[in-house]
Amino acid sequence: MQGTPTGFWAKLKSDAEGDISAWHPLEDHLADVAAVFRALLTNTILGSRLARLGGQITFDDVQIERLSTLVALHDVGKFNIGFQNKAFHRRPATGHVRPLLGLFRNPCDEAERLAEALDVGTLLTWGDDETGLFRVLISIFCHHGRPEPIGVGHEPVFWRPANGLDPFEGIASLQGRLRTWFPSAFEAGASAPLPTSPAFQHALNGIVNLADWIGSDTQFFPFSETDAEDRMGYAQDQAAKVLNWIGTDTRQAQKSLGADVPEFDLVLSKSKPRRIQTLVGDIEIEDTGTITVLEAETGSGKTEAAMLYFLRMFHARQVDGLYFGLPTRTAATQIYERVLDIIINAFPEEENRPPVVLAVPGYMKVDGQEGERGLEKFEVLWPDDESDHLHFRGWASENPRRFFAGAIVIGTIDQVLLGALAVKYSHLRSSALLRHLIVVDEVHASDMYMNRLLRESLRKHVQAGGHALLMSATLGSVVREDLLQPDSHNEVPPLEQALRYQYPSISNSSGEEISVHSVDEDNEDVQLLSKHIMLQLEACAEDPGAVAEIALAAAVQGARILIIRNTVKDCIGTQTALEEY
Repeated sequence: MQGTPTGFWAKLKSDAEGDISAWHPLEDHLADVAAVFRALLTNTILGSRLARLGGQITFDDVQIERLSTLVALHDVGKFNIGFQNKAFHRRPATGHVRPLLGLFRNPCDEAERLAEALDVGTLLTWGDDETGLFRVLISIFCHHGRPEPIGVGHEPVFWRPANGLDPFEGIASLQGRLRTWFPSAFEAGASAPLPTSPAFQHALNGIVNLADWIGSDTQFFPFSETDAEDRMGYAQDQAAKVLNWIGTDTRQAQKSLGADVPEFDLVLSKSKPRRIQTLVGDIEIEDTGTITVLEAETGSGKTEAAMLYFLRMFHARQVDGLYFGLPTRTAATQIYERVLDIIINAFPEEENRPPVVLAVPGYMKVDGQEGERGLEKFEVLWPDDESDHLHFRGWASENPRRFFAGAIVIGTIDQVLLGALAVKYSHLRSSALLRHLIVVDEVHASDMYMNRLLRESLRKHVQAGGHALLMSATLGSVVREDLLQPDSHNEVPPLEQALRYQYPSISNSSGEEISVHSVDEDNEDVQLLSKHIMLQLEACAEDPGAVAEIALAAAVQGARILIIRNTVKDCIGTQTALEEY
């Protein structure tokens, strides 16, 4: 809407002089975010993932309506006068989370008015218990990813009518809209109670945060032009389109794979699969959380095996996407082109192809095209495209916090690990990641600290029914056991047991069951990859001349030599010695 706000506002737009030129009504913003949230639960696998974390297989329609109703309250704190004053630079001014939480567990008149306006008595009957549902509400109010104190710092002035606005009348009006938007949510006894477990609360917080990021983007949800019409119909239609545009809803791509289970020719059309790739193609696709460990020599085709595994998972609709995590930025940028080629081969029709995003901070790349920062704040410029095709498909790449909202995402392992740390936006990351098959390449490269974080990430992922594939050429038995069963307290396996473990091999865990498939050593592919290695120690590290002499002697016999020195001084000394021979 143009001009300065004439009612409760949620978003503002300023002109070059800093004056407000447009505003978005608060009720309309709440409709936008609730519609996106509802679409995330119904059009992506996040609905199933969230239900499993709540101890259910899926949600029924009424449960989805009730959750969407609660999510529509995510910014209800913006009805306070202190927040509304920000549009006019008036005092007092404040945010929208703490003033709201200050009313809870606080025996004051404002708390009673809030409970009446929100019809809290009805809302609290929707959960397993009132305390649990109250905590669910708090997790929604704190959707920005940082907890806030409850019942602290209440200031009545923020909730008193001023400048023609009464906060509690605005909230009561919203409550009436909620009954219109989600009528079945308010039918008594119409559904099973909503889950309220801590795992459910944490994942819900992240999904609400994701919905808020999408619903607040004005390129998808422009400011309302008038307040005469109900926003919800438009918001629901737009939410369904947007999730498809940005690659969060991948049902069209899944359907395009056809009825037959994907074969290796979708990965490499002109190559015959190696034995280990064939074994990966034979892994049974389960609808419960699984972790698979693929151990094979460098160059054995693990990357292509991982892509075949993903395509089979994707076809079975057990995942909505892929996150391919590598230890370094360089490795991620190199793998990106290989994965892009595979996706182009598997999805030859561009309109059905899921976007392929490079998730490395500092880069903005989708489908092989690079974006660049514009002059305006948050503006990203993509190659000319009148239909905004790349602009929308690259949305996930434009900010590291929303990398996991994409479809096929290649980045570094640290993006996964951030979801296991108590930092802002960790819930957004870990919840959005639930959609994906997590592939971690060179998992042996992580240290003890990183492995502990990875184990926690996998624990949450599998608990929600997610899937992961871990790949390594040199994985130790202790780390293998820890990562295969992240929810268990594993002891160090005895040496005899570790020695019996086959290599190359594929290990798969589902719940407490672990199965190991050994690659047939008589297979021609394995024989081609086998080699004999001999170690020889020489006490000459501090003698560049001796190092050079040993290297040159081997080179004369046809060897290929790589010399690694730890300091610049040693590198220069060894190079000089080589040049003098």
